[in-house]
Amino acid sequence: MIRFYYIITLFLLIFIVLPVQGQDTLDFKPSGTVIARAFLDYSTGFGKVNDERGFDITRAFLGYNYKITSNLQAQVIIDGASGNSSGKLEPYLRNAFINWNDKGLNINLGLTGLMQFSTQEKYWMHRYIFKSLQDETKMAPSVDMGVTAEYEINRYLSVDLSLTNGEGYKKVKRDNTMRYAAGLSLHPTSTTILRVYGDIYNDDEIQRDALPEGVENTKYKDQYTLSLFAGYQDKNVSGGIEYNKVYNKGFINKKDYYGYSFYASVRAASKWRIFARYDLIDSSTPASFSEPWNDFDGQLMMIGAEFRPLKQLKFAPNFRNINPGRGRSEQYLFVNVEFSL
Repeated sequence: MIRFYYIITLFLLIFIVLPVQGQDTLDFKPSGTVIARAFLDYSTGFGKVNDERGFDITRAFLGYNYKITSNLQAQVIIDGASGNSSGKLEPYLRNAFINWNDKGLNINLGLTGLMQFSTQEKYWMHRYIFKSLQDETKMAPSVDMGVTAEYEINRYLSVDLSLTNGEGYKKVKRDNTMRYAAGLSLHPTSTTILRVYGDIYNDDEIQRDALPEGVENTKYKDQYTLSLFAGYQDKNVSGGIEYNKVYNKGFINKKDYYGYSFYASVRAASKWRIFARYDLIDSSTPASFSEPWNDFDGQLMMIGAEFRPLKQLKFAPNFRNINPGRGRSEQYLFVNVEFSL
C-alpha cells in the first residue's frame, strides 16, 4: 500500500506546476476541479445463496484535476475502496498523470487510464453497476503506469497506442516486462463504432502465474490480447457487442480464455433507463493441467432499471442470474447507487 505521506506529496505536485500558467493565451484562466465519486450497493441472494446479503462499497474516488493551459492538465486521484483478498478497504493511488490535448492528439503520461476497454464502458453506460467484461474477468488492468497516445485522423477514424508496465495501478514498479498495445476505431456514422484492439505483454519470470500443485514442467510465452467491439449510441439507446480473448494467460503456453458480452440500455423516460446484459466466458486448459483453472468461466444474465433523480445521483435495482461453468446457477437482487460531483 502506498503510504499516506507519499499520496499527499503527489497531491502537492499539482500545485508546484501552477506557476507555468502564464504561457497560455491572455483569455485563458487556469482552473481546478475536485473529483469525487462513490459506488455503493445492497444485495441479497436467493435459494442456496439466501444467506449472502449485505451492503458494500466498491469505489470511492477523491482527486483533483488542474487545467494549467488550454492544452495541458494534471490529475491525481486516490481510490479509497479498492479492497483486497481479505475484504479490507485500502487506499491506492489510482491516477497521477499529465495530459496534453491539441489538434486531435491526446497524450497521457504517468499513472493513467488505459484504452483497452474504456470505449466499451461508455457504451455499456452502467459501470457503477457492473464492470465491463475485460475488467471483471481481469483480462487487463484499467489503469497502469506508462504513456498512452490517441490521434483522431478524421471524423471517421482514430488510432491509439500505449506503452505500460502491464501490472496495473496496485503494482507500480520497474521490472523486465512491458505491455505494448494498439487500437483502431472506425466511426461509419456519428452513432456507430467498430473497434479492434491488440496487445503484447512480454514474458517475465517474476510476473508468471503460479502453477497448480503437481505441475512442474510447462512452456512459457508472451501474453497476447485481442478485442473486437461494435457499438451504437444516440440520446435514447446505447448498446454493444464485444469479443475478447487472452492468449497464454500469466505467460503459460495454451492457458487461454475468451468471452462475449452483449448489452443494451434504453431511455424509458426523462429520469429512467432500462438495461440488460449477457456475458459468456470460457477457457482452454494446458495439457499439463489436471483440471480447469479459470473461476470466471460461465454465464451472466442481468436486467434492471436506472433512476436518476439528480445529475449527481443514480439508483439501479437489478436482477442477476450467474451460472458458473462448474456449478449451479445463483440468483441475486442488487440495488446499486452512484454518487458523483
